[in-house]
Amino acid sequence: MKRSLRLLFVEQSEADTERLVREVSRSGYQAVARRVDTLASFEDALDAPWDVVLCDYNVPGLEVPDAIAAVRARRLDTPCIVVSRSVGEESAAAALRSGAQDFVHKDHLYRLVPAIERELRDSEVRIKHALAESTLRATEASFRAAFDLIPDGVLVHRGATIAYSNGAAAVLLGADSPEDLVGRAWIDLFPESEWPAARERMELADGSSQRVPLAERTMARVDGGLVHVETTATPILFDGHSAVLTVVRDASARREIVARTMQVDRMIAVGTLAAGVGHEINNPLAYVMANVTYAAEEVERVQRQLEALGEREPRVAALSAVLSDVVGVLAEVDEGAGRIRDIARDLSTFVRNDEELALVDLRAAAEAALRMAAPEIRQRARVVRQYAEVAPVLANASRIGQVLLNLVINAAQAIEPGDIDANEIAVRIRPEGPRTVVEVSDTGCGIAPEHRARLFTPFFTTKPVGQGTGLGLSISQRIVRSLGGDIEVHSTRGVGTTMRIVLPAGREARPRAIPSLRAPPGRGRLLFVDDERLLGLAFQRALSHEHEVVIAETAADAMARLLSGERFDVVFCDVQMPLTSGAELYETVERARPEVAERFVMMTGGGHGARAREFLDARKTPLLDKPLDMGQVRTLLRRMLSG
Repeated sequence: MKRSLRLLFVEQSEADTERLVREVSRSGYQAVARRVDTLASFEDALDAPWDVVLCDYNVPGLEVPDAIAAVRARRLDTPCIVVSRSVGEESAAAALRSGAQDFVHKDHLYRLVPAIERELRDSEVRIKHALAESTLRATEASFRAAFDLIPDGVLVHRGATIAYSNGAAAVLLGADSPEDLVGRAWIDLFPESEWPAARERMELADGSSQRVPLAERTMARVDGGLVHVETTATPILFDGHSAVLTVVRDASARREIVARTMQVDRMIAVGTLAAGVGHEINNPLAYVMANVTYAAEEVERVQRQLEALGEREPRVAALSAVLSDVVGVLAEVDEGAGRIRDIARDLSTFVRNDEELALVDLRAAAEAALRMAAPEIRQRARVVRQYAEVAPVLANASRIGQVLLNLVINAAQAIEPGDIDANEIAVRIRPEGPRTVVEVSDTGCGIAPEHRARLFTPFFTTKPVGQGTGLGLSISQRIVRSLGGDIEVHSTRGVGTTMRIVLPAGREARPRAIPSLRAPPGRGRLLFVDDERLLGLAFQRALSHEHEVVIAETAADAMARLLSGERFDVVFCDVQMPLTSGAELYETVERARPEVAERFVMMTGGGHGARAREFLDARKTPLLDKPLDMGQVRTLLRRMLSG
């Protein structure tokens, strides 16, 4: 099949037009032709598509430059070839300058078809090139629009100069607009210390077709500051030229979160350590306090005997005075040991992970928080306590203690050290209708208005890294709201802050039930099970005047005694022991001799694991905290032995 060729002739001679058509047809084309000889008819003909325009130079009223201008005005890429006979070199050159692609003399028509075919090929190339450029421009426009929408900074540089920046990069680098970065030397976006590494990465991107791996770098802001970023680069075509596209992401927030997460991990580790330390303190402290109690009771007994001798012994008064001093010393030792016990119990309370709800005395919780925060408060402010009579609240003692401790520490850290008399931290507890209110106030710096909206946002803090995680208030709010309450903030810059906790009041607390046992009144036979030998001896020594005390240092020893049928009125058993725990001992006895299991009293020094917590939650056996309060032990024994 012959290829169709659409020819538009600007020609005055009909005969010449037919001759030119025959010449094209001899070369295997099927010519579709139209002849025009006026500008108006030419412009009308351009409404149809044509492969080639063939112009005679000598058409009156329609000169070649006018015809070519009409084609270009329509943005057509149709090639124009001048085919004429009587034209000089200057006219031919003028035609070519006006945009004609070639000149063919009518006496040399052998050149006509090759000229047409060459121009058709060139036209096709030009069309493809124009289409590619149009597509490229559209793609680059799409890229720019997409780059302007993404939150990461995007920079494009050609050679040493920034050619493009999106809005996120301008914000990140402190520029007023993206245009402020365009034209800058890209190396100026880095501090001098980063230049070698920056050059190495950019050279790698320039000389490779692969993306440069992600790395952390420090970049220089336009305002003179520095910003830590994660950056990667890749070679691209931009505006038709080779360039390097760099994506930068602000790493400061991630660094801060990582640092604060590490701080949280350290706090968790410290909490775990504190729980272990509390447990280890409680055991030796238990026998210290038991021995102090025993010694004080023995001294008082001897003193009473001396006083009974009266005048028969002249040295009685002197000995009695000495013993009075010893009683005073023992009382001081007991008070100091009691303070150590309170600290250990506070540690145990604040690091406990259980979520059990119970009736909590807010005044006791506030006192524990103040004791724990004493090192922070001591050099900053006086403590003012205003506690009204309030009902207990239904809460988790550990969690509510965590909230109060956080608020007290925040209050202390809002006050600069040094001027204790001029500053105070006030803790107020009072009822307010059916609810209970706890307020922690300080005379510190107050909270800036722009920070209040973010006060309870996780990881938000104005403290330096290492002094706060930004989680305290967020967690505190979550804890309080889970209890049906809320936290309110009232602060004046330069005057101080009051954090106000509102909680629903609970019911009056019920004491933990003591089982009713059939046992002889008065002197009882007790089994004390604990791996701390000195604690067992102290317990035995303290109660030996009133009861028979048998010591078992292992659960296995106790188990052999109990399962053999040996009778004990009350069994005191530590929850946590090596090899076999107190919980495992209880469960074995419960299966074999349930009537004996009813006589157990469990003891804990804190720091026990989830298994022990599950055991204590499931069974309502009496529970004593170490170090043991011997007065509490005696009261418990009287109730259990009296049935």
